Amino acid sequence: MNKMKLTISLLLLISIAYQGFSQEYTRKELENQTADYPFIWGAQYYRAPTPAKENWDSDMKHFSELGFTDIKFWLQWRWSHPADDEYYFEDLDELIEIAAKYKLRVTINAIFDVAPVWLYEKYPDAKQVMNNGDVIEPYVVSHRQIGGHPGPCYNHPGALNERKAFFAKAIKHLKQHENLVLWDVWNEPELSYPQRDGALDKLACYCDHCKVEFHSWLENKYKNIETLNEVWGRNYRSWDQVELPKSTLTFKDFIDWREFHGYTLLKEAKWRLAMTKELDPTRISYLHVVPNTTQPFNAVTTCMDDFEISKHCDVFAATMNNGPYFTPQVVSAAQGKVCYNVESHINGGTITMHQPVITLNDLLNDFLPQVGMGIKGFMFWQYRPEVLGFEAPNWGVVNLDGSDRVVTRSAEKFGKTLKPYNDKLMKSFPAQAEVAIWKSQKNEIFHYCEHGNFNSLANSINAYSDFLYKHSYGFNYVNSAMLNDLSPYKVLIMPSAYYLTQQEVDAIDAWVNKGGVLLSEAHFGAYNDNTGRHNYNMPGFGLDKKWGIEEVETSTTYRLKMPEKEEVNLQVVSDVQKFLDDFGTTGGKYVPVAMNDGTVLWGAFRFAKIQAEDATALGYFTRDYPTIVTKKIGKGKVWYCGTNIGEGSEKDKSGFNTFLTKILSESGVKTELDANKKDVWVKGLYEKEKLNFMVIRNMDKEASSVELKFKGKARGLFSGMELKPGEDISLPVEFCDLFVVE
Repeated sequence: MNKMKLTISLLLLISIAYQGFSQEYTRKELENQTADYPFIWGAQYYRAPTPAKENWDSDMKHFSELGFTDIKFWLQWRWSHPADDEYYFEDLDELIEIAAKYKLRVTINAIFDVAPVWLYEKYPDAKQVMNNGDVIEPYVVSHRQIGGHPGPCYNHPGALNERKAFFAKAIKHLKQHENLVLWDVWNEPELSYPQRDGALDKLACYCDHCKVEFHSWLENKYKNIETLNEVWGRNYRSWDQVELPKSTLTFKDFIDWREFHGYTLLKEAKWRLAMTKELDPTRISYLHVVPNTTQPFNAVTTCMDDFEISKHCDVFAATMNNGPYFTPQVVSAAQGKVCYNVESHINGGTITMHQPVITLNDLLNDFLPQVGMGIKGFMFWQYRPEVLGFEAPNWGVVNLDGSDRVVTRSAEKFGKTLKPYNDKLMKSFPAQAEVAIWKSQKNEIFHYCEHGNFNSLANSINAYSDFLYKHSYGFNYVNSAMLNDLSPYKVLIMPSAYYLTQQEVDAIDAWVNKGGVLLSEAHFGAYNDNTGRHNYNMPGFGLDKKWGIEEVETSTTYRLKMPEKEEVNLQVVSDVQKFLDDFGTTGGKYVPVAMNDGTVLWGAFRFAKIQAEDATALGYFTRDYPTIVTKKIGKGKVWYCGTNIGEGSEKDKSGFNTFLTKILSESGVKTELDANKKDVWVKGLYEKEKLNFMVIRNMDKEASSVELKFKGKARGLFSGMELKPGEDISLPVEFCDLFVVE
């Protein structure tokens, strides 16, 4: 038994070793590399069999006249490889040649989740299998109208060889076209479409090929069956006895299972990217994700790790629209690489709800904030409205007959106004963010195991993102590996960080002791990934002793008895009764925490009383112990919350906003360009520390104003507004503009 424990300890230190993050691109290198990449402006055009061939030439002529420079065509496996010995590239050849006539750069987007019929005739066992045992038969969905969705199991060796053979054939054929500039090797990577709703019984893939590969993955990770048994709590005698995890209730095995599928998708992406670089090395190679904001794409249903896959791309790209979640996720995951929005859904609609009327102001409010966060170009989905199936008659930059819509002229104005500044925009980047929000694949899967969904975790993360975004604080998301180098950040926010590894905890502890500021929610590190067990104390991993902070009583807000008025310290909570009247006395999702400054901060779901020597108590639910404390740790500081205040802010944001403002102010974090107004979003773009551009957006429901600190003067490209530093800038409702700084 002692020998087994020694083996486990060595494995946990070595074979499950923490892989530190190293910055791939410095700012100087990033500014230099942009010379190799264009600012893109265009639209998706061809998803066979639409648009009709008779429209191709006139469409691309008008496309070019509108100022678009980039056009995307789909290379669909089922369409271009209709029989085992038959290939069809003539349509793409003709499309690319027409694009060349109108001086358009071409992107080819490889689509493999439309498997040809003959594949399953040749490999009947290549179909994916769901948790409930059902085989996923090929079918049609609205966005894959030619059928064959969702494609074969990625671990089927025969199907893999067929994909590789087809892609190699396509690359060798299509690379002859000089105006082919970019390969987009995967459109929105995911495991399979049936599981986007997160239903456990629909999760895939549970086929025999996945079982074989999973066993191999486990053996590579754990090295011996004894270690797996210890961490999982099993008594297997050989790897082939290991069952595929179907239940979420023991956590560690299911977390391994979904991480294995993330590894599967990573392998798939890597060979696609590597093949384009091998066979067509002068072209730009990338893929584009739907950013993992947990809804709908997440670590359980779709399994793609944005942070990991970006490392293997020349540039990084996504399907997205503006907001505090999608674009920060993409830019953060890119870790310094050039980012594109290659699938804007601003024209979205269905047969039951036709697309909106998009004005220039709509484009400014959607696209310019993305530019401010570092996005280097856009492609609409799509140029012509769809005419086939449920997505008809929507998504078009033009009308069904090819004539102009409001959005057509809006897009023309946007692109042509920006064009003289595209080269300068390619060299201009946001300032280094000072705040980081932690996002962990393991913690994400754990929360799915706990709740069956991602709502609680997503609400927590989104609350912090909303606050930072609306108050013009720069922030990034960081994954677990990036905790190894938090030197660029002053503050780290860890929402609902229940599930941690020893390596993560060691990195955080070292950073805090060197001067970092940590904001943590309840039950920090309570579950230990390395041992597969719940820790005895909270915070876990011995931090209760290291930091001198201990959760002395834990529960859930649903079990709390709300105090009566006479039990409340009225010097602390002067107006708590009105909250209690609304909240009731039997417990519920939310709990009011009376703060020393007289505000009420709402927590949610989790609850703990905190005991901490030499700490400052900040907020109470009952008199005996505080619920929120702050304490100096080494040269840094920990703000420890015994409840989930991010999720709690859904109830009321005023106390939450006051609390975060206090933390950031005391930590020396400043707003962008010292912006002084909530709901006026500001972002600067710099080249070698010189401010080149500012994006200013009024998100308030009323006309507003803001004062900024910068050198020189600035002019709005679309409004013509002229600004000087220190002036009070008046902004109409829904105002958004890109200002050139001189």
